[in-house]
Amino acid sequence: MATLTLLTARTVAEALRPLGATEVFVSGGGVRNPTLMGMLRAELGPSGAAVRGSQELGLAAAAKEAYAFAVLGWLTLHGLPGSAPDCTGAGGPRVLGSLTPGRRPLRLPERPEREPHALAVCG
Repeated sequence: MATLTLLTARTVAEALRPLGATEVFVSGGGVRNPTLMGMLRAELGPSGAAVRGSQELGLAAAAKEAYAFAVLGWLTLHGLPGSAPDCTGAGGPRVLGSLTPGRRPLRLPERPEREPHALAVCG
């Protein structure tokens, strides 16, 4: 288990180093694993990147998937791409998923004039 945990920390650190990250926010079950968090801090130590839990931003670490699907659903509903070709390797920006109407016709909201560039979580 120790080897797999270290492999996880090293893999994450190696992916982040080229980005020059100064802060790394971790979420999911790994946040509750002190060994993994310590190894990740040690692996990122030379770069000086601070490792913090997403709960410090007001995002429950256990709810990252719910937040991600809420954002992706909102983007799809508004006809906005949910893929970032630079991150995913996709051939271009794409609207993800599909919307299936129920008994009544589907009425979509107007597409925003500008694509969003930030997310605020309230409540």
